Amino acid sequence: MNNWKPYPNNRQILEHPEGFYIIKENDLSDDNTSIFCLLCEKIMFSFYDEEAFNKFECCDTCASKFIYPRMSEWKEGWRPTKEYVMSKLNS
Repeated sequence: MNNWKPYPNNRQILEHPEGFYIIKENDLSDDNTSIFCLLCEKIMFSFYDEEAFNKFECCDTCASKFIYPRMSEWKEGWRPTKEYVMSKLNS
């Protein structure tokens, strides 16, 4: 039943019994991308969220509200508290 076959670009392919194909990466152990923002804990789903996560480990909304306005402080190690994030996002 588990007949994964090699597929281009370091992936594998499996034909499902219902007739469709499943393609997966060979090794996902290096993928450290979360589906949740580490600041606001909301789910990330857009390309912009992925870009922001790769740069700052947060969603695009948090990057726009907290990081870009305080970029120099962010680079020096400042991080907003959970309370601060929640108060700004809920206002």
